[in-house]
Amino acid sequence: MMELGKRLFVGIKISKGLQQELDSPAPGTRHYLDGRDHLDYLNVINAGEHKIIGQFIEDGCPAAAITEVSRNVCRIVKLMTRGRRIEENEVHIYAGETLAN
Repeated sequence: MMELGKRLFVGIKISKGLQQELDSPAPGTRHYLDGRDHLDYLNVINAGEHKIIGQFIEDGCPAAAITEVSRNVCRIVKLMTRGRRIEENEVHIYAGETLAN
């Protein structure tokens, strides 16, 4: 697990149900949780008592690109969870100051 410094993070809070699905991901998808800073990988970070799965946003990222990052997070989570439905309002942007171990 990683901790967010001052970078922004686009992600989904991990509920108990989502955690169970992530613990047994679809075959061939576990590598998406490799923790690399790349568009094809997700990170799990701590936000107080919550865990969040998503991607970091690069400094200077164009505002228009945030929508693409959000879609990518949803796409990868859906792949890993065999099609879990993710509502648009489940994806949030988190700031470093709001997240800690």
